Parts: sequence; C-alpha cells; structure tokens
Amino acid sequence: MNILLVGGTGVLSSAVTEEALNKGISVTMINRGNRPIPKGVEHIKADKNDLESIEKSIRGRRFDAVMDFLCTENEQTERSVKFYSAYTKQYFYISSCAVYDTRKMNGEECVEDSPKVLPVWDYSVEKWASEQKLAKLFEGKDSYYTIIRPCVTYGDTRIPYGIAPRYGYHWTLCARILAGKPIIRWNEGKNRCNMTRVEDFAVGVVGLIGNPKSYNEAFNVCGEETPSFNDVLDVMSKILGKEVVTVDMPSEFYASEMPDRAGELLGGRSIDSVISNAKIKDAVPTFRQTYNLYDGIEKTINAYISRNYQHGIDWQFDGEADRIILKWCKLKGIDSSYYNLKFTDYLGTASKKDRLQYLLETKKENFFVKHLLAYYGQLKNR
Repeated sequence: MNILLVGGTGVLSSAVTEEALNKGISVTMINRGNRPIPKGVEHIKADKNDLESIEKSIRGRRFDAVMDFLCTENEQTERSVKFYSAYTKQYFYISSCAVYDTRKMNGEECVEDSPKVLPVWDYSVEKWASEQKLAKLFEGKDSYYTIIRPCVTYGDTRIPYGIAPRYGYHWTLCARILAGKPIIRWNEGKNRCNMTRVEDFAVGVVGLIGNPKSYNEAFNVCGEETPSFNDVLDVMSKILGKEVVTVDMPSEFYASEMPDRAGELLGGRSIDSVISNAKIKDAVPTFRQTYNLYDGIEKTINAYISRNYQHGIDWQFDGEADRIILKWCKLKGIDSSYYNLKFTDYLGTASKKDRLQYLLETKKENFFVKHLLAYYGQLKNR
C-alpha cells in the first residue's frame, strides 16, 4: 500500500506519516523541504501550488490514498481535488469538528450529521464549504473521498490550551506559569472539548485507508475525553510544580483585543464542543484513546525540555498577553503590580530584537507605535 501526503511535516501529518510507516505503508511526501523529512519517506520537493512541477514528478503513478493537509479554503480544496483525484482511488480531506453548530446541540454530543455551521469563525465556514464542494466534485466518479474531522489535537509542539502561542513556542505558557505571570482565562476556563494526542488521531486516519466503510463518508477522529481548559491548567500546574495564576475576563473583551483571533475564540474556544467518536470506532476497531490528558501533556512538556525548549519564547504572544491583562486591570480597577507585567527573560537567551518585539506588542495602542507597525507591515507586503 502506498500513500501521498501534501504537506506531511505538520502536527497532524507527522503523526500520520509515522503511523503509516509503522504499518508498512509506503509514504511519498510533497512539500518545500523546510523541515526534516522522516527516514524511509520519498520526498518530492515542490511548492504545493506548482502543480506543473508536481505533475512531472508523479506522472503515471497511482496511490492508494492522497491526503492534502494544506487546504484551508474552498478554492484550494477544489484545485487540490481536481488535480490529485487523477492519481488515487481515495482522497482524504482534513476538515475540523469546528464545522458543527454547537448552539443547536444543547450539550449533546455532535455526530457526523449534526447541524452545521456556526457562522462566526471563518475557518469553520471555509471547512464546511470545502466539505460540501468535495461531495459535489466526487459525484459520478469511480474514486472516493474521506473527510477527517479532528477536534483539539496536540503533540510534542502543542499544549491544548484554547488561545496559545505559535506551534513550537508553547513553552511560553510554561515559562509564564513558572515565572508567576498570569494566564488569561475566559468563561472561567469552563469550556470543554475533546482533546486528543496526535498519535491516537493517526491510528484512526491510517485505519481508514482503503477501508470500504470510509468511502464518501465523514468521521470525527477524536478521543472521548472532554476536559475543560481549567483541566489543562491544572495538569500543567501539577507537572510543573507551580500554581497557575489566572486573570479572568469575558471572551468578548479578549476577542476585541486580538481581532485576528476573535473568530477562533468566539466561534470555537469559548463554546463547549463535545464530539462523538462512535463512527470511527466502528470503522477502525483498533482506534481508541491511549493518552489521557495528564500523560499527553506530560509528554509534550518533556519534549520541550529535551529539545532545548524547541523554538523558544513567542514574544509577540507574551507581550500581547501582558498588554491585554494590564488594560483589563485598569478598566476594572485591579492592582496589576501583583502580576509582574514586564519583560521577563525566561530562558536567559533573549536578544535585543526579542525585547523590542515584546515592547512593541505591549505598546501597540500607542499612536506612534501603531503607525510604525503599520509602516513595517506595508513594507513586508510589498
């Protein structure tokens, strides 16, 4: 059996690659080669949009499955399907459990045909539009699609906290906790969702390759554990041996302070999302949740420590968190001196550039800083 992955080195796709190789499946991977390629994988170095070059590399070949991990918008999905469906019997689309309109579920578990979609988060809307487009594109074809809907997944580079730094920089959360600096909570940290280690997720996905039960079907690929974000902080506290300091604020205020992530918060992380995995368990009997939250996060934290904290500190996230907390404290008359809201060189490796990035983020509402950032943004986009 052989599969083709578009991407292949991300959080989800890396786990799928490892699971496929462990099952004796040949893996071919298309990406730009900016990250290490696992041993035993055939690598085609190409930009995902350079279909002419890709066509030359895979001309005349046939794969048991193609999985495109890089489609985020409807147009990208349509382009990918039209191109790769000529090379496979089964096309996998990586969607999301965010497609469900959880407002209509009244706390009940979402199954694959539950109501869609909550029109708040563009990501959710695009994923659902892509699913619908996918079904139409495969009408009358002699090949099949399979839709994968992960919930909140995490691995060695990600801690499953709702609003977090960039992947690879999640030690920033640990660093703040260890330094006694606060973590922002919304809705008192009570929102719940399925949280699944990527190793478990991968078992479900690989088990659907060539599986007749998977043809032209969608699957929630997630464990059954549904912790709250409070549970995540409690686990981190136990592992790090440090009490977590939190600052509570309404999700609407938090979202207004970071408009680029407002949809993610209001349409995702501030809503309970309880998902059923009965269908994937039926199709793939070997699928089960082997990592509970504590063991899963401990594995993540240990990976950061053993890999020199991976990419280090996300100074933009750190500065933004301090700015928002300080603004909230001023608004509510809270003494913010307790929270130590200043630059902290957590790892003893901060450069002048890191300090500047933090400072600019904390002062971004200043008139002159705002215009300076806008100017540099224009330069970057030229």
